[in-house]
Amino acid sequence: MTAEAPAAIVTFDQATVQLDALQRAAYALAALVTVDIRSSAGEYICTLFARDAHTEPDLLVHRIRSEVIDQTLRMRIAQETEPLRNLIFALAFSQTGLADSETPPS
Repeated sequence: MTAEAPAAIVTFDQATVQLDALQRAAYALAALVTVDIRSSAGEYICTLFARDAHTEPDLLVHRIRSEVIDQTLRMRIAQETEPLRNLIFALAFSQTGLADSETPPS
């Protein structure tokens, strides 16, 4: 087994990017690239390995950066809207009768 050469290396500051966002971005781009994520000195170092040898490294770098921003924003929106979503679910389930405190007759 031979080690393939990385197509590119990209770093992200741990103060601004969560590991979860990087992992989600890597998964979203799995058809195009595989990503090795390592942590060092306050940074995430992402080594990108193109699935197609003809893929331009710059394209991979731009795609991963774009996807990380997208995933970061999705996570932020989910966090900011969680109380509202929980309220909507609570209201919806309160209308079903599933939350009744009555015990069934024996």
